[in-house]
Amino acid sequence: MRWGAGKTEGIGNDCLWIDPHVHILPPRRMAGLVRWVKKFTPGFPLSEEITKEEILEELRAAEIPFFFNLVFPLWEEETEDLNRFNRDLCADIPEAIPFGSVHIDTPDKEKETRRCIEEYGFVGMKLHPYAQRFPAFGPEMHPMFKVLNEHRRPFLVHTGFDEFYGMSMDLEMMEGIIRDYPDMQVVAVHSLFARFRLAHRLLSTYPNFWLDMTNTITCMRIYKDLGEVKSTLPPLASKLEVEMVEENKEYFSRLFKDFPDRIMYGTDFPVGFGFHPALLEDLLYFDFGEEVESYLLHKTVRRLIANCGCDDPFQALGSEV
Repeated sequence: MRWGAGKTEGIGNDCLWIDPHVHILPPRRMAGLVRWVKKFTPGFPLSEEITKEEILEELRAAEIPFFFNLVFPLWEEETEDLNRFNRDLCADIPEAIPFGSVHIDTPDKEKETRRCIEEYGFVGMKLHPYAQRFPAFGPEMHPMFKVLNEHRRPFLVHTGFDEFYGMSMDLEMMEGIIRDYPDMQVVAVHSLFARFRLAHRLLSTYPNFWLDMTNTITCMRIYKDLGEVKSTLPPLASKLEVEMVEENKEYFSRLFKDFPDRIMYGTDFPVGFGFHPALLEDLLYFDFGEEVESYLLHKTVRRLIANCGCDDPFQALGSEV
């Protein structure tokens, strides 16, 4: 884990980074998330009692001007309260851009999605099917897709790291949803790790398909180090799906050459692989070049929001370079 460096440090005034993957949750959920991370990450440095103020302090210290705040209910009864929590939280934090969520047992998913988009002013919706323990692309979710397609809004969905979670998703069903709801912007969080060949084909075929490289960039750097520094690798390295990475590594590089304007880079902060300066170092390690890096760090997120036709939350940043 890249937690040894970067705490309370900025990423540099010449580096603009809009983070599309942050989790500020209610205290009980935040504590549970940190406990879960500590199960497989000995020495994880954050307390289960971490507060929203402490998370926000770190984000501001790292000079992150905007971030997506992502929530998802683990049971149906939590859905409405969690979405209201994110509405109220982000109303008081100028940098925070809220996303909503539903549960498979939410009785009226269309109504709750409309409330999030039309009443609360959320940008889009997020699902984590592995944590929530239900399929993200089944027929039960079509009412949510209908609303997102109508408003051209993004659907952020966890993909990949199947071996780590011990789960998988129906990839044919996923592609069917991308195809059948062409105005809904589907963002594959973690970029289908490590199915980069598939990710490349989907980007080639569907203009409404996007990637978020959260954790994937760092894992690919760890993969490159596997043969040299095994003794320093985190426990997660044993579940890096090395065989699949080997089969797909050519396409990992091709993604950035062919589609940088549909790839963004989030962090999973505060429960990802480290503080922002260290994760930025992981990105720079690959030497993609300034143009690609600028897309990953901020230009793609701005393109995604502009494509949705909603109010531009980034006006303070000026026109996009």
